[in-house]
Amino acid sequence: MRNYLVSILAASILAVSPRAVPARAGDAGELLARHLEALGGAQAVGAIRSLASSAEIEIMGTGLKGTVRSWSLRPCLSYSEIDLGFFKIREGYDGERLWMIDPNGKLQIRRDRSSLEYEKTRCVLDSRSYLFEGTGFAIEAAGRDTVNGSPYEVLSLRVDGGASARLFLDDSTFLLERMEIVAPEGSTVETYGDHRPIEGVMFPFFVRTELPALGQRIETRYRSISANEGVDPVIFLPPAADAKDYRFTRGGSAEELPFEYRSRHIYLPARIAGRDGELYFLLDSGASMTVIDSVVAAGMGLPLGGAIPGAGAGGMADFHMTRVPGLSIGGIELSEQIAITFPISNLLRRFEEIEIGGVLGYDFLSRFVTRIDFERSIITFAEPDSFSPGGGERIIEAPLVHNIFTLPASLDTAKVSFYLDTGANSSILQAGFAARSGIANGRRTLPMAIRGAGGDETASLCRFDSLGLGGFTIARPVLAIARSMKGIGVLENVDGIVGNDVLERFTVTLDYGKQRVFLEKNARFEEAFYPDRSGLQLARKENGSVVVVATLPDSPAARAGLRPGDLIVGIAGMNAVRFKSIREIMTLFEAKEGTTYRIEISRGGKRSKLLLTLESYL
Repeated sequence: MRNYLVSILAASILAVSPRAVPARAGDAGELLARHLEALGGAQAVGAIRSLASSAEIEIMGTGLKGTVRSWSLRPCLSYSEIDLGFFKIREGYDGERLWMIDPNGKLQIRRDRSSLEYEKTRCVLDSRSYLFEGTGFAIEAAGRDTVNGSPYEVLSLRVDGGASARLFLDDSTFLLERMEIVAPEGSTVETYGDHRPIEGVMFPFFVRTELPALGQRIETRYRSISANEGVDPVIFLPPAADAKDYRFTRGGSAEELPFEYRSRHIYLPARIAGRDGELYFLLDSGASMTVIDSVVAAGMGLPLGGAIPGAGAGGMADFHMTRVPGLSIGGIELSEQIAITFPISNLLRRFEEIEIGGVLGYDFLSRFVTRIDFERSIITFAEPDSFSPGGGERIIEAPLVHNIFTLPASLDTAKVSFYLDTGANSSILQAGFAARSGIANGRRTLPMAIRGAGGDETASLCRFDSLGLGGFTIARPVLAIARSMKGIGVLENVDGIVGNDVLERFTVTLDYGKQRVFLEKNARFEEAFYPDRSGLQLARKENGSVVVVATLPDSPAARAGLRPGDLIVGIAGMNAVRFKSIREIMTLFEAKEGTTYRIEISRGGKRSKLLLTLESYL
């Protein structure tokens, strides 16, 4: 599951030292000249060196609202303090580093291509460099357009190494009323209104920001904007160190813990401060915040804040903010945390036979260098300053996007980019990438369901020739291809997800501070992908009985007559409820082709026996 806090950069409008007139020819030059005149003229625009502003901000439909204070200094320095009541965010740009202090005090330095491209274009726009002669960008007239019934003159901006943008000028006032920025991470649309003069220059006092991919809309209403006040340049620099909100209670600088590995999910026992007993938490590098199960949160009376939309494997979902008084995982103790609530136990209960309390995502993992030894089921959390590589690993530069590692890879002959997601038990290709690349054309595919936050998603299983990752080549991988543009399909900056069916073949080390991943192959590296020869998807009900969730079309299970909803009573004379786990049952169905099992089922209260003959079907 994924939750994306809106990153609200300073809506600053800076200035450059202008020429007397825009150095552009043709239609673009005329439009820019009229736009510059409407703003207040070259002299007034050039006189503005710095800005300070305060505004009211609301993330529409979430209940989250508050204030934002921003400062900016020519040419592109910016700093903002955002207070949404339930939590606070600080962020800035010092000319080289784009940084943010998240709700739990963690410093993030953004190094991903999408963020850097976006910031480069914002610099040209916010400094209004596009109005004057300069290098590194090109602007041209793009004709007229109508949006919501209003006519506009449109300018197209291309920035070297940056995102592309379209500027919509009102065809009567020639003020900027709409802007669209298209970056790999997704589009941003800003609408401007209520223009007022500040030091002879027109500024919008209303800004609506829309993120279509995430269905988010933010409205900002400025209370004040002032120009050329003194600004201390130090505020634009990121803090020298993170706030430390954890401690190792057993001493030392690392904690080594065993983990439960069930249905290709990693679980760690944890305690929530103020609650008796342990609960299992899913370790999920694809979750950008810590999650507390909704029932657990309600039972503890944890406060609820606004709802934040996020993308899960099965589509978009709402996640409510909360405050957790503290968490303990082994010998690691965390102080109060801002987290989100979601009915995670409902999502996983059918497949797991343990009591699930939540998810440990970025907010927890980013405090440490995390080493996951899948072969021994051991995980180590180490202080970043104490970590040193063993020497046998391969290092992958993996910039964080939405607080999730992105890995460069190859699938057959195609170059791809994947999220690294320890919360996903299988690897998935985005629908848009599969359609654009035609990578599965001519290959056999089988329909299946992906279950995740946001609901169920349909997908197709497909076997490929090879997957290249960090210099390793994995033979004949099986990936699920999402069929619709929802869930991860709304994210435009990655081609899919690498889940634990790939990661379990390595010892995986996650270094959030340096935004890199270490891989060292283990004894599972050569194991076959998708060894199942039944076509069954099973789950365990609360009373312990085993139920058929789905049967893949044209699979041995479908040909044997098994249907979704059938209760499995017995397998080869063994009572199904006596199996320790669903995984233990599924292991039976990885036997050699031609093996036949007698399956006793209950359907509609009537019992019958079916013969299931195993066969490779993918």
